[in-house]
Amino acid sequence: MRPRRIRATTKEQFFARFGQWSAQAKAAYDPDGTTDLATLVTRANDDFGQAEPARFAANAFAVNGSPVYRYRFSYVQIAMRERMRTGAPHGGEIAFVFGTLADRPGSALSPEDRAISRMAQSYWDNFAKTGDPNGAGLPAWPRHDPGKDLIFDFHPDGTAGAIPDSRKARLDVMQLATDSGKRADF
Repeated sequence: MRPRRIRATTKEQFFARFGQWSAQAKAAYDPDGTTDLATLVTRANDDFGQAEPARFAANAFAVNGSPVYRYRFSYVQIAMRERMRTGAPHGGEIAFVFGTLADRPGSALSPEDRAISRMAQSYWDNFAKTGDPNGAGLPAWPRHDPGKDLIFDFHPDGTAGAIPDSRKARLDVMQLATDSGKRADF
């Protein structure tokens, strides 16, 4: 198990970590007050360690005029869905991108698994060749625009496309909290 960046034994302690933005954190992470502490900590650690820094870097490069293509890989191989109920893990796209998916015990790769792998390979091939992932027959993957808060998602149903970033409020409050001088020690 990887080390936790955010530790809390109560929800009050968890939200206190956000300091003056604790009300925003409550609205973003637990709007109806029903999210359990373990889920809050897991989401915040993912946002702190991966999602917010990726968005931060994407924004910085895009503002300087660099072409940036931000994405989230939400698709989980069909044979793994029962085991990965919370979604694709960090790095879950790698086997799809490199075409190294394997049949799982008791099940073969589905046509959907193979199709999303071909799609991911096409995007990465196009990007490697041209600096732009887009190509014939693929859903349009727009350049990252910090003012739009869209993210390209490889959806759980095997489709792909740009959607509003469902983590926007969480990432916004995480950025506020970390930009306040706590980026290295949240």
